[in-house]
Order: sequence, then C-alpha cells, then structure tokens
Amino acid sequence: MPIVHHRRPSLLSFPLWLGSRLLLKPAMSLWPISKAGLGSLFVIDQIVAIGPKPRGVVREQLTLAGRPTEMIVPAGPSRRDSDTAMLYLHGGAFVMCGLGTHRSIAARLAKACEIPVFAFEYRQLPDVGVGTSVSDTIDAYVELVTERGYRRVVVAGDSAGGFLAAKVIEAAAERGLPAPVAYLGFSPLLDLDLGTNPERTSEHDAYIPKDKLARLTPLFDRGPMPVTGARRIADLDPTIFPPTAVVTAESEMLEPDAFEFVEQLDEAGVEAVAHSYAWQVHAFPVLNTRHPETIHAIEATADFAKRAIREGRNADEREDQRAV
Repeated sequence: MPIVHHRRPSLLSFPLWLGSRLLLKPAMSLWPISKAGLGSLFVIDQIVAIGPKPRGVVREQLTLAGRPTEMIVPAGPSRRDSDTAMLYLHGGAFVMCGLGTHRSIAARLAKACEIPVFAFEYRQLPDVGVGTSVSDTIDAYVELVTERGYRRVVVAGDSAGGFLAAKVIEAAAERGLPAPVAYLGFSPLLDLDLGTNPERTSEHDAYIPKDKLARLTPLFDRGPMPVTGARRIADLDPTIFPPTAVVTAESEMLEPDAFEFVEQLDEAGVEAVAHSYAWQVHAFPVLNTRHPETIHAIEATADFAKRAIREGRNADEREDQRAV
C-alpha cells in the first residue's frame, strides 16, 4: 500500500494537539468572514517575520512573476545541482500567511534537498480569489523553467499551497511545459469545495472548522481571474503527475482526499506515497519545525524528492546524449 502510518507519537504531540483543539479551533470558528476580518490576518505573517531567522541558509529577496519571493539556499560550499530548484507555496486558506510564516519549512527543505527553494508570495483573499492565486503561481513556475533556466523543478506546498502546486502540474501538461520533477504536499487541500462536501467532516480535526471553510468557499471565486480546470485534483488525469509524496495528520479533515489521490496515482503507475502521523495537527511541519514528527516528515519527503531529482537528471542526460 502507498500509505505509511506512523502511530507512535512523541510526547510533545499530545499538548500540541490538545492546545490546538481547545484554543485554535474555537478562535478560527469565531473569526469574522468580512473584508476587515480577513484583511487583518496579514499581521500574523508580519509578526512571525520579525522572529528568529533560520540558520544554515542564505536568503535573498527577489521577485518572481512580479511577486515578492524569497530564495533560500543552503549555506557553505555548494554541492547543489544548478539545474534544479523547488517552488514552495505557502498555505493559509488563500487568505493568510506568507513568506514569514513559512520561512522555517522552506529553509529546512532547502537544506535537506540541497537545492534552492523559491518561497513565493501569491495574491490572495480578501483582495483576489483563488483563480488569481493560481495564475500568479503558474506564472512563477513558467519563469523558473523558461527564463531562469531550471530544467527540474519540485513543486511543493502545504494546505492551500498544495492545491496551487497541483494546479501547476495541470497547467504544465496543458501548455506543453516541462513537467515538475516531483510534487510534495503537506496536508494539501485537494478539493476547492471541501467545505461544502457532505462526505467530509472536521469533527476529529485538531483545528480546522468545516463550517468556517464552507463560509469561506464562495469567496474563492471572487476573481478577477476565474478558477479554470479542475477544482478537485482527483479529477485530473493521474498520469500527468510526477512522483508524489504527501504528509497528513491522522484523522484531519483533508486526509481522506489525500489518501484517495495517492491511491489513484499508485493505481495509474505513478510513484506515490502518503505518510500519516498520529496525534498531529493540520500542516504540522509548518507550525513547529523542531517537532520530532516534523523532522521525520521533512527527511522522508526530502529523500523522496532527491530520488526523483536523480531520476530526472539521469533522464535529461540520456536525452542530451541522444540529441548529440
């Protein structure tokens, strides 16, 4: 089976889960779905951004597709493959978080994969809808593979960012662009209409309230760019996907979609695996990068990505030899 269960949680897992359930979930349920309420969430990223900076990496501020981006590379002597990079897309329900909140996980992935990670800040609610977020993200990928010369790009993201990363794969297939070399998803959102799906529940989720996601869903179509193509990633042709690794928290609301997606890829002959961790919370690798389960999840996904990169590099070398 392509699903690996990790059912021996560290002791730190229990207070983190309970704290999220008792404090974070009620706060999210009560937060107002209004322009002022949603607009004020940008403060979270600003507060986190002034905190301690990750060590062992070098950060550079730049723009990608006209949007703020942070390129993070491992410090020290370079052993990097200059043709490979990662495009990391932050989560936050298309309404919150950014470069500051996701700097730590981007840095860990850069060090573990030994490649530059481009953490990208796409436009989001309340100013624009998901279609615009998708458009920004695709433009960023296009710039990486056509203007910046990266032959192999890993697309990765957590929660809402996982949806955007999958839409990059869809767009690459439709436009005849080089396909991403791997897909990494941390609690990825794979159904844009999950909040209104009667077959899903947040009863056992540590902090996501389904009713609040349902109220947020109509705003996803705000525009100005429409959401085109699949709204549910499992509806896509599975053969367009590269090797895929997904991490979930056991019993979180998004986990059934992740399992369905990975099993669908596996049946289609695509290398795919899901790691499910007991007593964890949604997108836990982002929330606590020193957590034992986070360290394990980063190592597992990085090892998976590095294998996919090696295979992609070997395929490119064979193609280059045939072209001579």
